[in-house]
Amino acid sequence: MKYALLLATSLLWGMASSAGAQVCVSMNADGIEKKATPHLETISKYSGQYGVDTAMIKAVIAVESCYNNTAVSPKGAQGLMQLIPATAARFGVEDSFNSTQNIHAGTRYLSWLMQRYNGDLYKAIAAYNAGEGAVDKYQGIPPYNETQHYVRRVLTVYNRLSGQAVALPAVTTTGGKVSKAGGRVSAVYQSPFAGKPGRSGLMANKAKAPHLYKR
Repeated sequence: MKYALLLATSLLWGMASSAGAQVCVSMNADGIEKKATPHLETISKYSGQYGVDTAMIKAVIAVESCYNNTAVSPKGAQGLMQLIPATAARFGVEDSFNSTQNIHAGTRYLSWLMQRYNGDLYKAIAAYNAGEGAVDKYQGIPPYNETQHYVRRVLTVYNRLSGQAVALPAVTTTGGKVSKAGGRVSAVYQSPFAGKPGRSGLMANKAKAPHLYKR
């Protein structure tokens, strides 16, 4: 009985978190900025420390939790940037519901992913959602309905906040392979970013889209 109650509570939190995030995605820039206001100092601090655009951090938080620091997903992701326990432990987080610790770890993880994928923003965002293993396996945004739409949502909010016009990846949902998230897709979206390895690839992608990188 106790287990059933805990499971039901977790599912309700997850549904609320998902619904709240969808509300944030539909907000205009002013609405999102208002929600971000209590966290601006922390976002700015770690943006500068890890070289991630403040607009990108705000966009990820908006899509992940809509700035609900008590959000919990059905899979156990927690807090503003929805850290799973393994990621929280990996980046030294003691309390995922502590906004400062959560933003610190989430931003550090985003920075790490952008370096891992040589500045390929689409792969980095996809990996934040689906994990590096999935992105490595498919060499691009994985054929998961959830992840394909996640990347589009993050970039949509990022464009709104930054005034940029980063191209959104195509979503293929007709026929093909059954995705991890339960949807059906026919192809893996390949990023237009350069595929050069190492620092040369990172610098090439920074030159192509300098607005995505904190100077």
